[in-house]
Amino acid sequence: MTISRRQMMQLLFLGGGAAALAACGGGSGSSLVGGGADTPNDPDLGEPDPGQPPEPPPVARELPLKAGPLANIGELVDSGVDGILIPAGFSLRLVATAGRQPVSSAFGYLWHPLPDGGAVFPVGDGGWVYVSNSEFLPGGVGALRFGADGEMLDAYPILRNTRINCAGGATPWGTWLSCEEVDDGQVYECDPLGSPRQAQSHPAMGLFKHEAAAVDMATSTVFMTEDEGDGRLYRFVSAGRVSAVNGGEGLDLDNGQLQVLEVSGFENGAYMEDLEAAREIHRVRWVDVQSPDQPQKRVREGILNSTGVGAPGTRFKGGEGIWIQFWPEGAQETVSGYAHPLRAVVFFACKGDNRVYALDVDNDLIEVVFDNAQLEATGEAGFDDVDNLVISPAGDVVVAEDGDAMRLMVMVPNQPAKILLQVPGGGSELTGPAFTPDGSRLYFSSQRAPSGLTGLLPLGRTYELTVPEAFR
Repeated sequence: MTISRRQMMQLLFLGGGAAALAACGGGSGSSLVGGGADTPNDPDLGEPDPGQPPEPPPVARELPLKAGPLANIGELVDSGVDGILIPAGFSLRLVATAGRQPVSSAFGYLWHPLPDGGAVFPVGDGGWVYVSNSEFLPGGVGALRFGADGEMLDAYPILRNTRINCAGGATPWGTWLSCEEVDDGQVYECDPLGSPRQAQSHPAMGLFKHEAAAVDMATSTVFMTEDEGDGRLYRFVSAGRVSAVNGGEGLDLDNGQLQVLEVSGFENGAYMEDLEAAREIHRVRWVDVQSPDQPQKRVREGILNSTGVGAPGTRFKGGEGIWIQFWPEGAQETVSGYAHPLRAVVFFACKGDNRVYALDVDNDLIEVVFDNAQLEATGEAGFDDVDNLVISPAGDVVVAEDGDAMRLMVMVPNQPAKILLQVPGGGSELTGPAFTPDGSRLYFSSQRAPSGLTGLLPLGRTYELTVPEAFR
């Protein structure tokens, strides 16, 4: 008999420790029911018959995921910056305001409007670069360069004249994939230390309302979300390796196969409606998209109109942020009943149903690890449109929120989330969360906070949260 963490907790609270042990198969029936102790002469405790094959391990119903140190944060206090609430012991500073030069005024570069998805890239001198998309028309990407001591050294653009750049993803070879959120949107690859002239588009990665991207080098794969109510989860499997801009090795993003994910039993546009069932592991497979050189929303509509059957892929309602958590050898948990240990898990958020999914890359398994029902059970308000997502170096899954509540939330797998920070007032979006490599700083934006332009137009501000060592 297999048992989930939720069932275990219910048994511990409702039936006591003995009932929980019995359900898990711990102890013999006589010792738990009759109260007698097992003895060395108990035949049930003997060695297994060598002539009999060993029993297979129980099949896991949930992935063996763990919370990071940010799950231990306490109550929020006023940061002293724009009324933003943060945990005690943390600190906050404003680093850039749309329409103004960043905090240090010597750069001559105006921070872009509507800052959205972002990432941090380490630099050889011990510093780092934070890149941020502009969900504006025209869009693009701006960058803030910091020294090893956290002082801002420069600010500059790395992509210009694109359309509504929403989120994206950092590559292991040190570039930023910036995604256009329009029907025929493309992925643009940018150098965090380069100029807009060096940016390249990669149409082979599909034409759709791209939201975010995450790269797994071991499988030569880029995973991508689509911000549509009937969207899909995509992967682009590269045909090979190429030389990267920094002299290393990257994936060939111009040649490969574009595919969509199908959850077993939910093919051709079906949706996992049953939340309780979605919280348990399901098998998945990948299916080639049809007409990969055409806008995918139009392709899906054409297939449905001509055949009456939905296009390939399970439906995910409004795909948003995506990030991959990796475990090194020696730290990989066993997924009971499946062939591979837990090496890489893709976390992605969907705003249409306020769910966060976890996809086990090597075992082809998926489950819902967060939903509003878990949060509302604690008395907290449910998510109002989950958005960007990031994973800290310590393994914390942090999800941003649009709408009225305006929170950054720390996901605790299969348990209620914790509030990391909150921006008062609502009417904006929390975007672009990204940690420095040592986990000491977290960057994010309030996309429609008052700007530096005439009339204080609501075009955005970008902040830096400092994280104490105990939570790294």
